[in-house]
Amino acid sequence: MVLTIGAISLTGCGGSSTTESATPPAASEVSTTADVGTLIEAENAAIYAYGVIGAHLTGVDRERAVASLAAHRRFREAWIDLASADGQSIPAAAIAYDLPFEVRGPSTAKKLSVDIETRMISIYESAGKIAADAVMKARARLAALAPLG
Repeated sequence: MVLTIGAISLTGCGGSSTTESATPPAASEVSTTADVGTLIEAENAAIYAYGVIGAHLTGVDRERAVASLAAHRRFREAWIDLASADGQSIPAAAIAYDLPFEVRGPSTAKKLSVDIETRMISIYESAGKIAADAVMKARARLAALAPLG
């Protein structure tokens, strides 16, 4: 199963600080409507994946997943605010997303976490300077997952 956002397949999630905040760019930094729409769609898919991942984890691993879920929600809201301020339409979230593989326990949940953050970094980087803060924070979440492997 694959989470697909536009031409980008998306899987997994990771941990982050609960104090992480989203810093949206100025509307003048957005190069195209598609940039922000793609970011919103990607965050929606990541949020869905985090729900699945969190259901399979406990303790510190679950806390990291919940913190990452919150971080992706904050970024989604920041992208929505930016799109709204620029008069862009907001893509609706899907009811559900296909995952790249079945999550059956902590091991596959952690694998999905790493994959989601890796792919989110790629999506953020493809959006350019509008997502520079998101790239930095996703890399930090990915680095925090190293002990989980």
